[in-house]
This record gives sequence, structure tokens and C-alpha cells, in this order.
Amino acid sequence: MKPMMIAAAAAGLVLAAGSGVPAAWGADGPPANLKPAKVDGGGLNVMDLEGQKAWYAAKLGMTLVTTIKAADGSPREYIMGYGGGPDAAIVALLKWPARQPGPNAMGRIILGVPNAKGLADWLKTQGVDNRQVIANVAYFITDPEGNAIELYTPPPKP
Repeated sequence: MKPMMIAAAAAGLVLAAGSGVPAAWGADGPPANLKPAKVDGGGLNVMDLEGQKAWYAAKLGMTLVTTIKAADGSPREYIMGYGGGPDAAIVALLKWPARQPGPNAMGRIILGVPNAKGLADWLKTQGVDNRQVIANVAYFITDPEGNAIELYTPPPKP
């Protein structure tokens, strides 16, 4: 019976208090000087790298931040964004031979915009359908390969 009590006590020490996360995993995350400060953006595996780059530029106003090349020198990934500063969000478009038609497995990319309804209405004139999720706050569109994009404007604070 004594070995079972020792095992139970050890298990209790390994689990962070009330979190169910083993203490060795760092229930509070990494050290403060290593903890990520923000999410810079999302990445999408794409079938048509050049077509997707052109769509994100023409429809969402993104610019090419950088190109990552394959061993043969051809473009393998485009980093698209709104400027290139340290606080600028990005979307990485990666040419992926195994990519199948339809949306990627990730839920959606969320773009913070000053006027979600206005942009959704303008995109409609450009042939990009949208679906209203929350009036004047959130609208969903899809890129040519079916990836979901949310146009989001925070609601006014009360």
C-alpha cells in the first residue's frame, strides 16, 4: 500500500495546482523573456501560389513582404502583409503539392478592418461574396481556394 501512496503523492506534485497541466510543462508558460508577445499572422497551404498572391493583393490590399525560395530558386512561400514593420501582421502563403481543393484545416484568418461592412460591400462589387455574422462587426469571405477570412471591426464600447 505504501508504494501506491508514494505514487499518488508524486502524481499530485507533478500536476500544477488545479490546472490538470503537469508542472514540468510549465503551467504558466515559458519564461517572460521567451513568451510570445503577439500572433503575427496565419499561414495557408495553397495550390496556386501566384494566383493566391495576386488575389490577396488585389482584393485585400496586401503587399509582398518577402519571398522564400525553394532549393531550385523558385518561389515556395510568399509572406503578404500590410507593411513590413515589427508590428505588422502577415499571412504566409505556402505552395503545398499535397494541398487538396477546399478550405484549409484552420478555421479562418481574421483581419482587423476599420469598417467591416464597408469592406464587405466593396468586395461584393469585386465579385467576392460575403456572409454577415454580426452586423457592422464581422463578415466572412473566402479566397479563391475556399479559405475563410473574417473581416472584423470591434464593436463600439458602451
